[in-house]
Amino acid sequence: MPIFSFSSGDDKNYRNRLKHLLGFRPGKMHLYKTAFRHLSAAERIKFTNVKDSNERLEFLGDAVLDTIVAEIVFKKFPIRGEGFLTEVRSKIVSRKQLGDIAVNLGIPTFLESDQVLQQSRHILTSLSGNALEALVGAVYLDKGYAATKRFVYNKIIKPYIDLDEIENQHINYKSLLNQWAQKHRKNIEFRIVMERKQTKSGKFTIGLFVDGEEICQTSDFSKKNAEKEAAERACEMLGIEVN
Repeated sequence: MPIFSFSSGDDKNYRNRLKHLLGFRPGKMHLYKTAFRHLSAAERIKFTNVKDSNERLEFLGDAVLDTIVAEIVFKKFPIRGEGFLTEVRSKIVSRKQLGDIAVNLGIPTFLESDQVLQQSRHILTSLSGNALEALVGAVYLDKGYAATKRFVYNKIIKPYIDLDEIENQHINYKSLLNQWAQKHRKNIEFRIVMERKQTKSGKFTIGLFVDGEEICQTSDFSKKNAEKEAAERACEMLGIEVN
């Protein structure tokens, strides 16, 4: 099986290119080399049934990346609901998104895999995205959580993700709710539970009712915004998935 690696060259050159990719000096080099090694190029670890591929690091990196992105999104949007936060995180860590970012970062130039796999751009992009997750795992084991968060923000989020643009790609939760209601033959109704003039804060309080039963309440200075928030909360409570 022909093995292809773009990372050939002396160790000093490899380390310098890796430092440029990471934005800091790598410590445990074996972690990073493993992060770029696909299963097709891996060898079985002595006395085990496990190969020294990047799959384990990818597993770890996926979890760490999810946590970091969740924290970034949580702090960026302090008043948005769980459904919105989940949607934004999913967009950022989607397979396609990570694959495209990995290619732009130059991850393919470090990959070690069966040469045949690298002849397909689609497969190469997929391998690169997986390697990027493994790289996050390697950084975490080498430098810890704080350094990994800086790496994710400086190398993945800041250059390639426009969080404000993502926020503007608003989901019409009222429409989703109405579609659900039609499908399940339910009656949806927004009622003003308390008028602005009745509240000390000057906000509208909106109740959302399904077949006459109130399932949630939300308040806002704008009736329209209160209804939007109620619809989003209802979608979360009813398990209505965003496509």
